Amino acid sequence: MHRSAARIDQLPAWAFVVLGVTLFGAARAGRLFSLLHRNTGGIELFGILTMGAFLLIVIFAVRRRQARAWQSSLHVMGSLVAGNALAIVAIWPFIPGGYGLSLGPMLRETMIGGLTMMALTLPLCIVLLWLSRKYGSHSALTERRFRVVREKMSRRYRAAQGEGA
Repeated sequence: MHRSAARIDQLPAWAFVVLGVTLFGAARAGRLFSLLHRNTGGIELFGILTMGAFLLIVIFAVRRRQARAWQSSLHVMGSLVAGNALAIVAIWPFIPGGYGLSLGPMLRETMIGGLTMMALTLPLCIVLLWLSRKYGSHSALTERRFRVVREKMSRRYRAAQGEGA
């Protein structure tokens, strides 16, 4: 797991975004397909997978410290908007003709809505990403310097044990 995470951390920005778009788009397409066919189990399953894909993208954006907070925020938000559009394109052949939908206007409205959401929430996302990098947890999943933090914590513990004795 640690090697896979380290490889994802070192991906160039374009590869990270493409991976995020693919992951989020696949989960979102499954959910849209389930919605289209009124499969409640599939809706719930792919809803969970969509949330999981979102969380993975955010976790790896926090880990990727070689990119600034605003760049990582753009990568995450762009992955979500493009992944949603990819999901619509992926399920398009399965939509029955009687629905009276056009792909062009649907994609346009999805992109406009996504870009509007992105513009309105980007400042908050940048601040939250910066805060999570600066003050976030020091778990093995979100922090590269886990060993250093563990050593500091054990020194503090030993020092506290020495004072208490």
